[in-house]
Amino acid sequence: MQHSYWSQELWRLAQALLAGLVLGAITSYWSYSIIIALSGYIAWMLVRIYRIDRWIERGFKRSETPDASGVFENIIGKVHSLKSGKKRSKKMLAKMLRQFTASAAAMPDATVTLNEDFEIQWFNEMAEQLLGLQAPRDIGIRIDNLWRDPAFREFLHDTDINDLNIVSPFDAMVKLQFHKVKYQKDNLLLTARDVSIQERVDSIRREFVSNASHELRTPLTVIRGYLEVMSEDRECTPSVRDKMQTVLEQTTRMELIISELLTLSRLENTSLDSDEGEIMDITAMLEGLARDVVQSGQAEPGQVTVSADATLCLRGISSEIISVCSNLLHNALRHNPPGTTVELAWFRNGADAPCLSVTDEGDGIEERHLPRLTERFYRVDTGRSRDHGGTGLGLAIVKHIVQRHGGHMDISSTTSVGSSFTCCFTPARIVDCVNP
Repeated sequence: MQHSYWSQELWRLAQALLAGLVLGAITSYWSYSIIIALSGYIAWMLVRIYRIDRWIERGFKRSETPDASGVFENIIGKVHSLKSGKKRSKKMLAKMLRQFTASAAAMPDATVTLNEDFEIQWFNEMAEQLLGLQAPRDIGIRIDNLWRDPAFREFLHDTDINDLNIVSPFDAMVKLQFHKVKYQKDNLLLTARDVSIQERVDSIRREFVSNASHELRTPLTVIRGYLEVMSEDRECTPSVRDKMQTVLEQTTRMELIISELLTLSRLENTSLDSDEGEIMDITAMLEGLARDVVQSGQAEPGQVTVSADATLCLRGISSEIISVCSNLLHNALRHNPPGTTVELAWFRNGADAPCLSVTDEGDGIEERHLPRLTERFYRVDTGRSRDHGGTGLGLAIVKHIVQRHGGHMDISSTTSVGSSFTCCFTPARIVDCVNP
């Protein structure tokens, strides 16, 4: 079809040249005749181009479409086609935008979009309820000027912090959980949800566990005392004494569980400032733990290796950090075949955070278990864990200690290859070791 338009245009040009030749034959002025004929053709083309230009300036109105034929007819047809396609695209985009706006407005979380200067670009209805924003008053205003809380300002500006739990500035009874996501280079999508009910439920649970543990401690102490006295009674037969010893062992295990539940409760109910704690030489601590497990017979000489940055120290609660290292090391030795190597590593990661990792070459853990390993009382192999004397609370304690120190724990494992438990702390806790 396009070739026919151009054929028609070439035929018109040929007609103009033919008219010039005829005029030249009549007048004997061949050059002037051909120039006049071509000038006429060009003038006719310019008129058509002018009409099309005017039509474009007036917005492609179909009622004002200029008459055209040949290649110009093809051009006008394509313009109409592009215009129709653009209209359809506009309608589709407008429909998608309306759907997105409606769905975003209906989200149960407060949602706010911010530009690179933290100026509010858009927010939904829930943001008006939870954050006290009002449209159009607050559009274009920096959100950290509306809410000047230091923790919130740090959350916005620190690229390493993506989540924040904070009390609402409008209602002291409301606890908000913020989350931010970067998009389109430096723009931010900020969401907030009311976690007050969840916080109260967690608080009630922690109080119940703490109170129940305290209440159970006293009767267990009494039971233990009577069992110890009765087990020393010479009148007891060996069979009764063995059974009493079994009950005594289970009582000890229950006391250990209660002690760890109280530890968890304490960790959950207390916070830790970034500058709180003493300076710890982690390298010396890891080397000491490696020696202790060998001397106690829990590991063979050379089974536990230490790879540590001796210039890197940590500010933290000594007893808690030792508990983290000890728990992870004893887990690695307890749940893996004898003789397998365990490596203790202390280093800076790519984000300049101080990290402690415990890596073994044991049986590994199936991937489906990994997300739940830090849950209370969760066991990969129930029978095997109980036989080894575990309470099922060790990794939960480790996770909460690391979180209390501003860090997080990552677990990776491959069956038949081994597992790695890595605890990374906030860079704010780094202290350069001073070697004598």
